[in-house]
Amino acid sequence: MSLLKQRLSQNTLALLFSNAGSAILSFLLSVLIGRLLNESGLGIYASVLAWIFPLSLVTEFGLGTLIVRDIAQNYEQGHAYLRASVIARLIIGGSIFFSMWIFAPYLSNDPLVVQGLRLSSPLIVILPFYSSFTAIFRAREVMHPIALLNLGMLISQVMLTGIVLFSGGDILDILAINTITSAGQLLAAWVVYRRGFYEVSNYKTTILPLLRASMPFAIAAILAAVQSRIVIILLEQFTTSSDVGYFAAASRFIEAGRMIPHAFFDALFPLLAGLAATPARLSRMFQRVILGLVAFGVAFGIGLSLIAKPLIALSYGENFLSAIPILMILAWSLLPMLLKGGRTLFWYAKGQENYVNIITAIVIVFQVVIAVWLIPQYGAIGAAWVMIIAESGATLLLFIKRA
Repeated sequence: MSLLKQRLSQNTLALLFSNAGSAILSFLLSVLIGRLLNESGLGIYASVLAWIFPLSLVTEFGLGTLIVRDIAQNYEQGHAYLRASVIARLIIGGSIFFSMWIFAPYLSNDPLVVQGLRLSSPLIVILPFYSSFTAIFRAREVMHPIALLNLGMLISQVMLTGIVLFSGGDILDILAINTITSAGQLLAAWVVYRRGFYEVSNYKTTILPLLRASMPFAIAAILAAVQSRIVIILLEQFTTSSDVGYFAAASRFIEAGRMIPHAFFDALFPLLAGLAATPARLSRMFQRVILGLVAFGVAFGIGLSLIAKPLIALSYGENFLSAIPILMILAWSLLPMLLKGGRTLFWYAKGQENYVNIITAIVIVFQVVIAVWLIPQYGAIGAAWVMIIAESGATLLLFIKRA
């Protein structure tokens, strides 16, 4: 167990460095957009990505998670899995990419959002391709390339965004930069894979068996993306870009808080998968994980609630003061998010992906119902309460079933 803890600590440290740096850089990007393009510009940016991210997960189709789980148990499968996943992503992602160009005008009444969707549509393919390479790295428990790739991309994106905005650029220029830097990150990941992880093997697989095996993970990822982004999509439909901007500004702090425990999750999953054959050890490890997540979530909620006002004022300026009560509510959404994430990994390790999917689908229906009720009446504050209620409900349902 001591060796397992050492590996978990080392991998978590590498991903913690990546995620902490990514949180800071993503926050700086959000502040740049908010201060120079105001709340409407940040709202457009968030609205576009709220559509792109779930669609990229359709292309992803759970293959990244499957690669991590299976290759962690047998390294020789790596190249065969990667090659099959590339073909699958070209077929699925290419179809969605072209569909986005055709149907973008039907997804929003804002012409800037429509143009932004088309500019960002290559991400529907780029992000899943990148995920395939990082899945290989994670399965081999070599996390430092992921840290370098993520930080390198975000540093480039923030620098280019600053240059363009100070030169008079608009939100469409920023979305174009996001697409270009992500493409560069993908190219760099391919180079790292070829130089350090490519191995010739006799193991072979084809697309259809891989897609069948990844189906539960695909459904889980898509449902999770819908659950996390549907609030922004409905907020954009029922309110204004400014309201979306306020919500996006507050959400950035929550996303920053998630970066640290998610570094732990990325390192934890291959370890839990390896412990699945020994249920007693798996349960002991999971109990320790839950205690740590509770402590982190409570401390985060208290701390962020107390400093919400100066954080918003100093970061985004007076135009975003309406985001303060939103942040004070969202601060407490991290606790159920983390418990839900930890319990989800536990069920994945035990091969209970379908159970997680059923719970998530139930919660999404409930979330949409309360969102349609609360958002038109209370705007972004209502959206924040929707997040709290939905995440708490999902956590409760995931913990009801005994291991």
